[in-house]
Amino acid sequence: MQYLVLSFSHKNTPLNLRQKLSLSESNADLLLKFVLDSNIIKEMILLSTCNRLELLMIADDAYEAFQLCFSKLSILSNTNKDELEGRANTFEGYSAIHHIFLVASSLESLVVGETQISGQLKKAYRYALHCNYCSNNGLGVVIDFAFKCASIVRNETGISKKPISIASVAVSSIKNFIFDKKEAVVVGIGEMGKFTIKHLLNLDFKVRLLNRNKQKALDFKDELKSDNLSIGNFDDLKNEVNKVELLFSATSSEIPIITNDMIENTPFKRYFFDLAIPRDIEDLKDSNITITTIDDLQNIVDENINFRKESLNRAYEIVGDEVNEFFKYLSVLSVTPIIKTLRQIAKEASISEIDKAIQKGFLPESYKNNIAKTIHNVFNIFLHTPTKNLKSISSSSQLGEIERTLKMLFEISDDSLKKAEQKHDNNAKMR
Repeated sequence: MQYLVLSFSHKNTPLNLRQKLSLSESNADLLLKFVLDSNIIKEMILLSTCNRLELLMIADDAYEAFQLCFSKLSILSNTNKDELEGRANTFEGYSAIHHIFLVASSLESLVVGETQISGQLKKAYRYALHCNYCSNNGLGVVIDFAFKCASIVRNETGISKKPISIASVAVSSIKNFIFDKKEAVVVGIGEMGKFTIKHLLNLDFKVRLLNRNKQKALDFKDELKSDNLSIGNFDDLKNEVNKVELLFSATSSEIPIITNDMIENTPFKRYFFDLAIPRDIEDLKDSNITITTIDDLQNIVDENINFRKESLNRAYEIVGDEVNEFFKYLSVLSVTPIIKTLRQIAKEASISEIDKAIQKGFLPESYKNNIAKTIHNVFNIFLHTPTKNLKSISSSSQLGEIERTLKMLFEISDDSLKKAEQKHDNNAKMR
């Protein structure tokens, strides 16, 4: 069994291909069910955002697992399989865990330090767990460590002291333009839309929100309690786009919702920000309209990265340390069954001898529990140092030889180790 990651992102995949790989919920489920039914891939979490598609896996065979994913993705995205293989980054073992920790810590994001990715990863994990696409003791452990790593990065570096997202970068870009009125239309009320609205309101813009589900928009207005936010009708989109100088669109539509046939001539310049993948806005022919896409914001992102260089260096150090801690934990986990078995052998031996003493009349029955506790404490003290030393060499090349020696000396069978491991897993599930 090994950890694997298949990754498409803004770093290796152009916008038009990322649009094709932006899977609908039904297609994401088709992919997950297909690959998991193969029995090659044991667990999978699918993370799909505006800028990336990540397949986090536990599998028996890396080559077969990746080929399986490429084949299904090729069908679902209507893209040549060879092109997908040429674009994707694949990670195995240590590098897979390292990549997951980088993603969780927002060090792989278009805007380094943005906080959206954490929520998106949590949502993807919870969905996979709910559908039994992954387990608490499999990829769940990886995600737990990844979130811990992300928390340390946020707390010990300056990367997230002033949270920045695609939405904040987009809104900050409007400072380069001159508007007659501080008014804007925002289409869509997903995470990107909500963040955009909040940033615009902070700049004292009056915002008109259009959303297919009007009730969700009204609920969001009630949540913000801002007089500068009004709710329009999505059916009036054509009229709305021709009234304002500034528009942001971030819906989950699979086809453009703002098209050339909707655009009318206006005496003022207009600035449209397309923050959706797939794109919401066609390549408009009106020269009076400037369209900015997610990829167009890359220069600002690069400046941001340079500004945070010192923090980034520290963040990468933290990720490296936490990846090592993760594998150290796995090594300790591998010796846990032996430690548990040794303690169980000691416990069973002590109870057996107490029972014999009672049967022979050496001890009264009423003493049994207290004596058992005393002997149990004695064995815990006796086994404390060997247990600590065994854990300390868990990542050493000597571990295998020491395990074999202990199994031989104490006549520990593989069956008893499996039982101890199952008992440990069951206890973990209960916790």
